[in-house]
Amino acid sequence: MSAEESLGKIRWLWKEIEGARDRGDPEGEREGLERLLADPAVKATPDEDLAILSVSRLDLIEGRARDAAQRMAGFQWHGVPGPASLLLASDVFLRLDWFDPARECLEEYVKSCPEDLDARRKLGLSLLLLDRDPEAERALLAVARREQNSVPATLAYLALLEAKRGRLEESLHLLIQARDLAPFDSRIEHTLLRIEALRVSTKRRAMSVQDPAAGDRDMVPGMAAGMMQVHGYGRELAEKARALWDAFLESRGSAPAGRKPAIWAAALEYAVTMNGPHYTQEELAAEYGVSESRLKQRFAELSRAVDLEAFNRADLLARTASEGRDLLLRVKSSGLSDVLASLAARLGDFSSPADAVEWVLSRSTPQTDSERTELEEFVAWMWKGRTRRG
Repeated sequence: MSAEESLGKIRWLWKEIEGARDRGDPEGEREGLERLLADPAVKATPDEDLAILSVSRLDLIEGRARDAAQRMAGFQWHGVPGPASLLLASDVFLRLDWFDPARECLEEYVKSCPEDLDARRKLGLSLLLLDRDPEAERALLAVARREQNSVPATLAYLALLEAKRGRLEESLHLLIQARDLAPFDSRIEHTLLRIEALRVSTKRRAMSVQDPAAGDRDMVPGMAAGMMQVHGYGRELAEKARALWDAFLESRGSAPAGRKPAIWAAALEYAVTMNGPHYTQEELAAEYGVSESRLKQRFAELSRAVDLEAFNRADLLARTASEGRDLLLRVKSSGLSDVLASLAARLGDFSSPADAVEWVLSRSTPQTDSERTELEEFVAWMWKGRTRRG
């Protein structure tokens, strides 16, 4: 058979394969692919690559993952793969849970097809599954912005990212959005149920008494710390809650009476988060499973025993010191402390850190350029902390 006749036969076989695929005839498609692979003329050619990928895809659709894995074990490209082959290969690799080769194929593909958001979404997923979370977040957020948060799969992948970080509330919120967009998608519903079960389990652990012998002195801040972790706050605020509780007990001289430490824990969380992104008292009452009216009573008791405004201001100074800012000296010796404490409570009113800096400068004038730079850096640090917690 001449080279021209051989080429004509290969084209004819591909036409038959595509026709079977269009008709929804997997048996006919497989038969054509096997005939193609048996032809010596396709050995070590891009046609062989595409045929192997196509047969492996059929294996995976039919639940024959072992056959597909064996077929793909020594797979190598012959020549430079085109976009269609790269996309097909990435799909096969993802179905096999071979995430690194899937990532490589998708990265090559999006170079030639940058507007394919579905491919970019899959690239974000492969990065997520490779534990390259910062890269995954950038890729998925870029896709979500382009899609205007309207594609359930992207939201579901972002939810998995949040769950990996332990931010279960945020994960649930994203999954609920995804379910609203695709109410009949069983995969989203299944993931939603798993995250909800994990959230409830985590909450139960946080609400449980780890050491019954520890007494109320440790029980209340320990419970608050556990719940604050569920709510996405860091260790710093948990330590602040313990310090506030110790100050409260010192002012009283003894532990408060009452058989529901969860009420005190909810009030404690509200007290240490009230100057930043926080749950309302109504929301915290529901989270801790307590009465909102009793929570308000306990918060009022905390407020009477400890000057919360001064406590939060002192905490602001402590955080400034931990950053090693020379600005601390001026904060302690002037009205700038009041300005920065007020800023911490209203950061959400500003659209950018530059706006927040201008607000501070309108109320307190730096004495030197160095002082102004330090002030700008400090406000930027406060802003970064707000966006990280928000």
